Amino acid sequence: MGAEDAAPGPAAVGRRRPRHGDWALYKRLLGYVRHQKAWFAVAATGFLLAAGGEAGFAWTFGLVIDGLAYPMPSYLWVFPAMMLALALPRAFGAMVGDYALSRVSFAAIHRIRTELFERLLFLPSAFYEGSAQGHLVSRLTFTTAQLRDTTTDALKVLVADGLKVVVFLGFLVLQNALLTASFAVLAPVVGAIVRFASRRFRRLSGRIQGSMGDVTHVASEAVSGYREIKIFGGESYEQERFRAASERNRGQNLKMAVTKAASSQVIQFLAAAALAALVCFIFVPGIGGGMTPGELAAYLGIAGALANPIKKLSDVNARLQRGLAAAEEVFEQLDQEPETDGGDLDVGRVAGEIRFEGVSFAYGADREPVLRDVSLTVPPGQTLALVGRSGAGKSTLASLIARFYEPSAGRILLDGEPLARYRLSCLRRQIALVTQDVTLFNDTLANNIAYGALADASPGAVAAALARAHAEEFATALPQGLDTLVGDDGVLLSGGQRQRVAIARALLKDAPVLILDEATSALDAVSERTVQAALAEVMRGRTTIVIAHRLATIEGADAIAVVEDGSIVEHGDHATLMAASGAYAKLYRSQLQADANAGPSPTPRALPAPATGAFEPLVAAWYERSFWPRLLWPLGAVVAALAKRRRRRFLSGASLAWKAPVPVVVVGNVTVGGTGKTPLVVWLAHWLQERGLRPGVVARGYRGKGPFPLAVAGDTPAWKCGDEAALVARRAGCPVVADPNRPRAVRALLAAAAVDVVLADDGLQHYALARDVEIAVLDGRRGLGNGLCIPAGPLREPPGRLRDCDWVVANGIATGLTPEESVAVAEATAVVHVATGERLSPAAFLARAGRPRALAGIGNPARFQETLAAAGIAVPVRAFPDHHRFTSGDVAAPPGVAVLMTEKDAEKVRALAGADHCWYLEITMRFREPVDDRLTALFAARGIVLPTLPAPADAEAAPEHSDAPEAASAGPRAAA
Repeated sequence: MGAEDAAPGPAAVGRRRPRHGDWALYKRLLGYVRHQKAWFAVAATGFLLAAGGEAGFAWTFGLVIDGLAYPMPSYLWVFPAMMLALALPRAFGAMVGDYALSRVSFAAIHRIRTELFERLLFLPSAFYEGSAQGHLVSRLTFTTAQLRDTTTDALKVLVADGLKVVVFLGFLVLQNALLTASFAVLAPVVGAIVRFASRRFRRLSGRIQGSMGDVTHVASEAVSGYREIKIFGGESYEQERFRAASERNRGQNLKMAVTKAASSQVIQFLAAAALAALVCFIFVPGIGGGMTPGELAAYLGIAGALANPIKKLSDVNARLQRGLAAAEEVFEQLDQEPETDGGDLDVGRVAGEIRFEGVSFAYGADREPVLRDVSLTVPPGQTLALVGRSGAGKSTLASLIARFYEPSAGRILLDGEPLARYRLSCLRRQIALVTQDVTLFNDTLANNIAYGALADASPGAVAAALARAHAEEFATALPQGLDTLVGDDGVLLSGGQRQRVAIARALLKDAPVLILDEATSALDAVSERTVQAALAEVMRGRTTIVIAHRLATIEGADAIAVVEDGSIVEHGDHATLMAASGAYAKLYRSQLQADANAGPSPTPRALPAPATGAFEPLVAAWYERSFWPRLLWPLGAVVAALAKRRRRRFLSGASLAWKAPVPVVVVGNVTVGGTGKTPLVVWLAHWLQERGLRPGVVARGYRGKGPFPLAVAGDTPAWKCGDEAALVARRAGCPVVADPNRPRAVRALLAAAAVDVVLADDGLQHYALARDVEIAVLDGRRGLGNGLCIPAGPLREPPGRLRDCDWVVANGIATGLTPEESVAVAEATAVVHVATGERLSPAAFLARAGRPRALAGIGNPARFQETLAAAGIAVPVRAFPDHHRFTSGDVAAPPGVAVLMTEKDAEKVRALAGADHCWYLEITMRFREPVDDRLTALFAARGIVLPTLPAPADAEAAPEHSDAPEAASAGPRAAA
């Protein structure tokens, strides 16, 4: 839900459970291995066999010594055979014990971790909001790892080395009970040391777990909030927070290490003292004097071997206590009460009537109520909008419908039944939720839509939901379509796109109740219009609760409730509330005034983060529909009138326009700013060549130094011919001439090469050159901006000029400005090294470059960043003015960091020294629908005859239309 309402404190989670005793905790841990008793018995048998083999090995040494005193040559082979016979069970038993015990312990850890995560999924919202996210994650990772120490390493030591101590002591008692009794006097001292160390280990282990949770929490906040850290200069503050958390963790671990080392060495010292006393007692008559040399050697060998298992058993105490402290924390979460689900009502689909009856709510018994005596009714299929200032209680009211919280007083009914009567699964199956903060998972786009219970939805149903959510145009433009990974929390998508994915998810669920919690508050005006259209689709026929700050978006709601301080102060439709001139009318008018002063929200610059750089303020204001450029409307009206006059003169034949002897196709803009016309010129040149024609291109040569007319080749520097002409010459594969004088450029082109069709890159408004076909290119997202002519807006000619064009192409998405426009998208084909021409796929480039920098000196840098994001390269773009002359300082980067740019910018950077780290994104235009027949008919109507392509060998298998046709056979050339 939204962040406007107060969150519950830790008191809402419940009191901390009292500290358990060691045996109670360990007994509960052992409960997780109870179902594997057979494997535990196998492990104990294996370790017992290994301990017996080790003790028998030492006993054999004693026999060898006694055998030396009384040599029996015929039996000497027996001793080596005994030693080998005892070594085999020792090795086999240790191996079997290790495997069986590891199987037991890892199964226990898996079961505990799974139960912990499952319980986490079913805990109430109050638990989440009263717990730090880092501590919850640390509990699943670090804390359960401490349990592994207890159930794996510690259990192994307790079983394996404990059995060794038992077997060794049993052997010593059999050999000499009186002598062995000398060890017993040290047992109380060792026990006291272990008890003292255990308590300290437990305290330190709890502190270590808490401090590790702090480390995880600070790190996770830094990762998720890196943008805020960078923009607000929080690096030093976060460094200090992490250093302090890590220092606390270091200090506690150091204390643990000191305690462990001290207790272990004290016990070792006591064992050494016992062994020294043992040596003294050996020489006392009546205690050790009656032992043979072999018996004495065997006894001392086994007594000395006791030191190693005793050492391990003393060390295991630290691991055991660390694990028990972890178990206490894990069991505390496992013992938390899950959400209350006492309902028995399970229905297929409700009608959707929602009724609040005297509902009050507080986040804790000792806290102020957030809602007070709320009574409302929402009939089935109608929309209720909740409005009010932040913190009024709107999101809390919506949260109660899904039973994320329970009312403190009153009740909520769905179709006349209290919510508590419904099973939670049934209730939440009736509800779809779209919030301001959309949660997406690092999975494919399709899996993010068909999520959870929707996973069985068919691909057709997912595609239909996308189309209804107005998300199809960006989804199909992604590199792998619906199979594209959207990144961590959908980082590769824009805010508007993420919202439309959430809407598609809600449409696919088709729930009768819909909750929209600030679903468009973080969007700009353009994205909001698209998302509002999608919301209108998902709201149709559903009971909808809308929480909105922008009141203009909920004017059409069936009812509007104004929430102030947790109470409903007004209720009615828009007209009724405006007529009442109460709280709603005051809010509405103040918001209108604020919008008038501030202007509409700016158009999104890029994905996934805003591009930064030197945008011309006037151009940005045109497309953001700011108010102040409208003050220049009189000048814009003059420009519009002059443009219409020039157009009328051209159409009347009274102008001095020069008519070329071959057909001329002009590809241009009606707006200022980049639209993507040059890639379309390249595409069109290839399209004509594939049909057997010989096109040539003339370009303005903007910012080129000439001399003009200038024949442009693939190696002509951009400073001579301009960046666009250089790009076309390199990509189009046809003759190119640059000259600001378009008729002169065409004459030079025809004199230099045999050309059937002339393509003019730009020049829609240059009527000195007559044209046969006019093609206008629009940026789909920006459209016509505020619809005014220069300098009041971005238009070079009035909007009606589009009706006179033969073909309108929208770049990116449809604009809806003309009924039959075609939509093209820029598709990344490769990342190319500026200096060497090396070509890589976007994925291969990222694998090599890591996180590159990006820049763009074009009219619309936001579109370049969208193309990068669609190719999987999610980096912000540093923007420069269109046709910027780059310097070495502009493209400088730290060693090993690549700089990525547009292909047009690469033409200017190519001549710079030190551009070895520079790459450009090569793009190709692709049309959403086939355009071959349309272009063929258009060109034929203008006298441009296209040769007939040969039919495919398999006519039935050949597609009817294609944007990339087969190579044309030789045929007649078009003539003027």
